[in-house]
Amino acid sequence: MTSRDFRIVAGKGFTLNLPNGITVSVQWGPGNYTDSDVRNKECIAPREAAANDENWSANTAECAAYMTDSPMGWVAVPGYTGPSGDVVGWLNVGQMLDFINKAAGITLEVEDSTPSDQWPILPGQQEFKFDDA
Repeated sequence: MTSRDFRIVAGKGFTLNLPNGITVSVQWGPGNYTDSDVRNKECIAPREAAANDENWSANTAECAAYMTDSPMGWVAVPGYTGPSGDVVGWLNVGQMLDFINKAAGITLEVEDSTPSDQWPILPGQQEFKFDDA
């Protein structure tokens, strides 16, 4: 199920796989950077709420962006996270939507297939050829 574009995470948030190869995570639950009364609940509180047909809610959420194929490949979102990416917390609904829109507008750099002097040769690379002059 991890390859699906829309996912609920532990009953306390969601992730979206964006078309540009970035996944956005929006979380509001125990341990997340969210309202203190929600953040300090027991880890099982969101699941217990769901089991009791209760809503799990907060006024703020934490967001992160990472490369879809790499949960640890953080992506920096301009105006929200530093150059190394990471998590930003206590965002209201408007800020969360802005975060998602900015993440959706990021273009990931694609590696080229230029020749390399790396050995062994990796798939897609070309070996340098030197003349014996």
